Order: sequence, then structure tokens, then C-alpha cells
Amino acid sequence: MSLQPAANQVLEGRLLIDGRLSPGRLVLAAGRIAAIEPLSLERTLTSMPILAPGLVDLHVHGYGGADPIEQLEGMARALARAGTTAFQPTLFPAAPALLGPLCQRVWDAAGRLPAGCARAVGLHLEGPFVNRERAGALPLEDLADPSVQGLREILGPASGDGRGVRTVTLAPELPGSAELIAELVRCGVRVSLGHSKASADDARRAVRSGARGATHLFNAMNGIHHREVGLAGFSLIDRTLTAELIGDLVHVGPEAVELALAARGPGGLALVSDALRGAGTGCDVFHSHGREHVIREGTAYYPPQGARTELQLAGTAMGQLEMVRRLVKRGVVGIEDALTMASATPARALGLERELGTLSVGARADVIVLYGPGLELRRVLVGGVDVELSQVV
Repeated sequence: MSLQPAANQVLEGRLLIDGRLSPGRLVLAAGRIAAIEPLSLERTLTSMPILAPGLVDLHVHGYGGADPIEQLEGMARALARAGTTAFQPTLFPAAPALLGPLCQRVWDAAGRLPAGCARAVGLHLEGPFVNRERAGALPLEDLADPSVQGLREILGPASGDGRGVRTVTLAPELPGSAELIAELVRCGVRVSLGHSKASADDARRAVRSGARGATHLFNAMNGIHHREVGLAGFSLIDRTLTAELIGDLVHVGPEAVELALAARGPGGLALVSDALRGAGTGCDVFHSHGREHVIREGTAYYPPQGARTELQLAGTAMGQLEMVRRLVKRGVVGIEDALTMASATPARALGLERELGTLSVGARADVIVLYGPGLELRRVLVGGVDVELSQVV
């Protein structure tokens, strides 16, 4: 397989542009989209493949049996084969003094990713500055109180690149969080609110200070009450925040997905996988971070332990495209909106909307080709380079 983009490739199909599918032709050259040409309807529209931007995952802990710390290249290659062409490797909490070197290790590996892999566009730290009462599946012993000093231990020397950290999830109601948000914004790091008991007022103050995301909407945050809508409710009414949404229909039920879509539209919701290393492997049981996980219909759980007799949600075992298929098949989200939520919206959340998540002239030639009502993935291009699909995904 050539590792260089072919010259003047031409693709035809229904192009996802500005959230709508219309027949057209893409001309690719030098790893970019060189031209877009409309097509007349000479054949049945539904017989044409869908050409969509490569998907962009803001929140993914692992895939294909690999994770960012142990084997980033394996993870990035497996994600590309599943239609996700750009991603934020997401790290679990650790003490700041330990987390900093881990970030550097992962970011160094990201700089060595070869062609045929999804592109790492910065690290996402899910903690450690989150609320212990809303830790969810995060290990309590690895959480830390918000502090600028802790942040400096993570980001490293002031003259560096912040060790690749692009997004940090934190709880805005905790003491010290206001100073931390201000410092993150000053450092150019995107702040996402999550694992939190924040009130709407807490969230509003954080947004005024520069927060721009909400981590896995509805999960690990207070539910909506009609006298206190909390972070979840605020994320539905504030247009500044881009809210992540896990699309397995287990973490968030169908009606709640419909509520979020009615409130924010596809432009305000970023479909994320929150996938763990067992995703994309077909396994029923896997181990990650020293704990056993079991998979049930695409969702990952901790098995019963001690006094706990029920499964506990831990993440997912699905990629973004699998979630798109599930949402569309069950009639919860239309295909155009689902693909937009998995590509254009997350790219815009990162300020990369001219580069990623778009079929527009000058953008990277990251394209997925889908066939039929089942959205069968037949082709993936990353920077104009065909990804070798070992099996139909």
C-alpha cells in the first residue's frame, strides 16, 4: 500500500456538506480537497455512496486492544480502520507529578504516527481535578484538588508545548477551580466541565471565565431539576458550550438524546465514543488499568464486586461510526445529523473546522465512504492516503 496520497483522486457520491447530503464529486490532490463539483441526478440518489468527513473523537481512551499509553500507534491505526480519522487520546486521572510525564510520553508517540493512522490532535485529560462525588468510573485515589501548581506539574516547562494537552475536564464548583480555569485559558487549553455537581450558576461562571465544553452530557453530573437545572440543564441552554454525547443509547437513553438534539441541534452536540481498549476487538472481557471489564452490546462495565451486585458503567466498546449506525437504525437521530455530530461539531469545538470534519476546498482529505442503509464502511482516506481495511467495518 502506498503511503503517499495518489494524484488527483476523484470520488463521487452524496457529499455531506453543511449538514446536508447532496450529490457531488470530490477532487483530491496532495492530501487535500482540491475541488468540489455538483452532480446531476442521473441515477437513484440512494444508490450512491455517502462521502462524509472522517470522524473526530474528542473523548476516547482506547480502541482495537490498545490505549494511548501502551500502544498509541495501534490505537490510531484501529480507529482509522473504523472511520475515526482524528482524535484526542484521553488519559485517566493520575497525580499531577505522574500525569505530566505520561502526557509527554503519549505526545511524543503522537508525533511519530505513520501514514494510515488517525491523527492525534491533542490530549484530553479527564481529571484529575474533578469532584469525588461524581467520579463515576474514575479511580478516587487518583483525583486531586484543583490547583495551578498541580497544573504546572502536568503541563511542564513554560517554554514547552504543554505536553500536547488540548482539553482538560474539571469540576467548576470545587475550591481553586476558578484560578485553574483562568490559567488553562491563558495557556490555550480548552476547558470542559464534567464529573461535577455544579449548579447552573457554577457552570455559568465557568463559561464566563472561558470554559467551552461539557464532558459526556448527563453522565457523572446531577440530573435536571425544574428548580435547579445544574450543569446538564445549563449545557442544553448555553450556546457557548459544545456538549459531548455518548451515543451507545445506554449511557444516555433515546429520549434524552432527542431532548439534547431538540435543545442544541447537531451543531451543539459532539458524538464521542468514550471507548476503552476492548472496543473494536469483538471480545467479551478485557482488562484495563488493572481492572476487569465486561462488554454487553457495545457498552463496557465493571463486573459486580464486593457488596455491589450490579454491573457498573465504565465506558463503551464502540467506535463513533458504530454509534452513528445505532442512532440512525433506532430512529433517534437522522443520518445527516448523526454524521455531523461525529465530524463537523467536534472539529469546530477544537477550532479545527477548516482543517477537519469538513468536505470543503483546502481541508484535509480525510474522507469515509459508506454504502447502503447499514452504512457499510468501504473506504477510509486519511490525508488522501487509503487506509487498508482488514475487514468490512
